[in-house]
Amino acid sequence: MSYRALAAAILGVLLAGFAPPLFAQQAFFQLATQAKAWRWTTGAGLGLLLAPGEIGRERNASGGHEELIARLSDGMALGFQVGLEGRFGGLELRGVSGGRAVEVKNEFGVAFPDHGSRPLAWNGHVLVYPLAPLQRRSRPVRPFLTAGLGGMLLSVDLDNVKGQTLYHPFHWNLGAGVRIAASPDNIPSWTPTFIELRVERFRVWRIRPLRGFDAVAATLGLGMRL
Repeated sequence: MSYRALAAAILGVLLAGFAPPLFAQQAFFQLATQAKAWRWTTGAGLGLLLAPGEIGRERNASGGHEELIARLSDGMALGFQVGLEGRFGGLELRGVSGGRAVEVKNEFGVAFPDHGSRPLAWNGHVLVYPLAPLQRRSRPVRPFLTAGLGGMLLSVDLDNVKGQTLYHPFHWNLGAGVRIAASPDNIPSWTPTFIELRVERFRVWRIRPLRGFDAVAATLGLGMRL
């Protein structure tokens, strides 16, 4: 056997021995790359809650003959969320708290203090980047759409006897907004990585004595991709 044939045989044995580890290592790096394509996100923002006004009424059971009316007025809003997303979208759990408590007055305008609480809406929804197929990964501006279901925690006293009652009507919601990158998105970071402007509409279902109503929240905030 010539030296060339012997060297070729040895090289073949070595390649055969190292091939599985090399393929395994390549598969590992591919899985790691795919895992990095999905990132946890979190964020918070301040804004405005546009409320419908009257949200329910009930007769005063403490001896009066008038109706007590609950009103939710426009005010500040605090939004916060956590999610898991990839290039084309993901899933989010989000909460929105109103800055003003529900006001209760009778039909003649007499106020009943401490008869309402601040509302807290929560929802789980799908987030979609509709322009992602047309954009490069490095694109700093990313419009998005959201849709989902959730509930609203609301405590109101409308009979003036039993004290505040905690209600939990459900709602569906639709939203839209834009995220603007504030730092590179290729590595995890504990500093703000995007600025977000978001507008959401909530359609709250009826639960007696509260009626169904619409509310809109607009928030501007900061977020992180972890």
